[in-house]
Amino acid sequence: MQQRGDDGFGAVLRALRTDRSLTQEELAERAGLSVKAVSALERGERKRPYPHTVRALAEALGLADGERTALAAAVPRPVRPPAAVVPAYDGRRGGVTAPPTRLIGREAALVEMAERVEAGARLVTLTGPGGVGKTRVAVATLERLAPSYDLAVGVDLAVVRDPREVLPQLAAAIYLPERGAGDATTRLVAALTGRRTLALLDNFEQVLDAAVDVADLLARCPGLVVLVTSRAPLRVRAEHEVGLGPLSSVQAVRLFLERANAAGARLELDDANAPVVEAICRRLDGLPLALELAAAGARLLTPAGLLARLEEHGPPEGPRDLAARQRTMADALDWSLDLVAPSDAEMFAQLGAFSGSFTLDAAAAVAGTNDVLGPLATLVDHSLVARVEPRTDPPRFRLLEPVRQYAGQRLLASGATAAAADRHAAWFHARALAADVALRGPDLRAELDRLDADHANLRSAYLRLLELGRGDDAAELAGSTWLYLALRGHAREGLGWLEGAEGVGSDAVQARRLIGRMGLLFATGDIAGMRAAATAAVPVARRVGDAGIAAEAATLAGHAAVFVGAVDDARALLDDALARAAGADLPWVEAHTLVALGQLALVRGDLDEADRVLDDALEIARDLGNDFTLATCLTRRATVTTLRGDTAGTATLLGESITRALDTRMSWPLSYSLPAMAGVAVRLGQVRAAAVLLAASASLSVADAVDPRFPVSRDLAEQDLAATRSQLGEQAFAAAWQEGRAASAAELAELVDDVTRLARG
Repeated sequence: MQQRGDDGFGAVLRALRTDRSLTQEELAERAGLSVKAVSALERGERKRPYPHTVRALAEALGLADGERTALAAAVPRPVRPPAAVVPAYDGRRGGVTAPPTRLIGREAALVEMAERVEAGARLVTLTGPGGVGKTRVAVATLERLAPSYDLAVGVDLAVVRDPREVLPQLAAAIYLPERGAGDATTRLVAALTGRRTLALLDNFEQVLDAAVDVADLLARCPGLVVLVTSRAPLRVRAEHEVGLGPLSSVQAVRLFLERANAAGARLELDDANAPVVEAICRRLDGLPLALELAAAGARLLTPAGLLARLEEHGPPEGPRDLAARQRTMADALDWSLDLVAPSDAEMFAQLGAFSGSFTLDAAAAVAGTNDVLGPLATLVDHSLVARVEPRTDPPRFRLLEPVRQYAGQRLLASGATAAAADRHAAWFHARALAADVALRGPDLRAELDRLDADHANLRSAYLRLLELGRGDDAAELAGSTWLYLALRGHAREGLGWLEGAEGVGSDAVQARRLIGRMGLLFATGDIAGMRAAATAAVPVARRVGDAGIAAEAATLAGHAAVFVGAVDDARALLDDALARAAGADLPWVEAHTLVALGQLALVRGDLDEADRVLDDALEIARDLGNDFTLATCLTRRATVTTLRGDTAGTATLLGESITRALDTRMSWPLSYSLPAMAGVAVRLGQVRAAAVLLAASASLSVADAVDPRFPVSRDLAEQDLAATRSQLGEQAFAAAWQEGRAASAAELAELVDDVTRLARG
């Protein structure tokens, strides 16, 4: 083929096609594209096809390496930098991920979704039955469109059942923790105003009542575009629906062959087996998930054997009005389970009790057996269970949502649902109690990540315990998770759990619940509520006879007393807490008690006493190695250096505090360390940096204002805010404030490093 180096993509594609005597229709069928898409590419109407489109065309044309390179080189390169795609955190914050396998036969759907958005649609819903591949297509669309946006984020709603939780889940995905007065819509509008944002809401069908909330958010955020996957349309005016049906015969065969060979089948089409493979794909109705499940057995059986298994099994004995594709999916899953031992199939059903991912130990507890490694490995091999990527230690597993629902149906049919749910609740109740201890030690960072992965299961366990009438265990679970929920910005959810289990259980359970309530109210900035809870918590905690419970209750109560200026109460409570913590070797409580005593000294104006006490706290915190405790101690120690005029020392302390909080993704300590660093910037004349830091704090804070709790820091922050606004002027201040609200963790870390270096000279 002759071609010039400056040929456009369309000209190169047309020359390659005509060299092979293919029509546009033939090329489109081979590549899994629409004829319209091929025509638009050749005419130059689409000048920059996606990489997957180029690969599909190259395969369809049978290009040699040099020709592939020439075709790829003809694609103009984008000039816009990539969007800030919010990471999914391994699925632990509800992010959407797709399996790391090639997407086959869906280029036309990707093109249609992209064209809808490019034509001005701001709500595009991809609809279709379970297992048809909606998530795969939507994630690919998100990735392809992301370079045109300032922010791209995906939210998996599979484990969300309350429509009121949809927007809070989106807010959490872009790291907007709960903030007292503002609801999720208000916080999202403030964060997204002025930003081109692309959001994917995956698995929307069980929260359809939230469609109105999404429509309202779109109306208030002109730069927002939302992609949705759902088994049913949202039925709102802004919606543009794109239906995703089964794969064509050609594409279904391609998918089946690729997945079968990936499973070790070494299957090649020939005149003898091609009709059988086509019959298998027809039998499975071209559904991607069903094809992948069937392909997993291709290493064990010939194509004829696979087809015979499917035909012998027949359709499920379900209601006649059940969707045909659902019947086919169940048929494929039933067949897949026929290939494993009965004990493995029983294990599969037990896994339907989980609401999210799980570990081997959790699977053993829910299944009621220690023999889980072999059965689970078998289920993974047969594509019934997926390993969570990227891989963690210990490894985690999950069932895709349609598969999980099917497992739940099998569990129900076996009559074992209640027993499995009870074991699930018992395991995660114990999990919460263990986490309560781990969060106060050196393993904080890893434990927070593990709890992120367990969050949905903890929620399910809490609700199950309430259903069983075990309010004491539900209260204990809620009280044991308060620190996790506070640090991750879920304080409001935690308060809801505690309220649901109010007034039940022994003194020990009630003490744990009241301690949790104080801590969560602390995180939301409700100091009056915290003080009221302390009145009930301290006497109950002392009756328990456990030094740790009594000390933690007194410490939190002492903090509340400091914040409202009740100096005598604070001194008595904190002295009592310190004595109990020191006597029982509780370094976490001891360090936080010393922080409160340091704050008390600052309220009294005694900087020397504050120096001494906070240095002791910092020493204990470093020995303990707990990032939350250390970040808290560093920030409060920096308050003293600020009051002494030591700008370099303040910046050094705050820089370490902020770095630890950002690395551990703890929003709570950032709500008071970022305003303090803004004060450093003000004193250095870097008022724009100060405005950015103050805005970032307001965005990350779980409370209603910049560090509203501790009077000394609050006064300093308010002075810095006023100085920043005055020196910048309203227009420049507003621009800097918007930048701060949109800043990523990496951008904040870089800005903090710049301010710290400047302070040190």
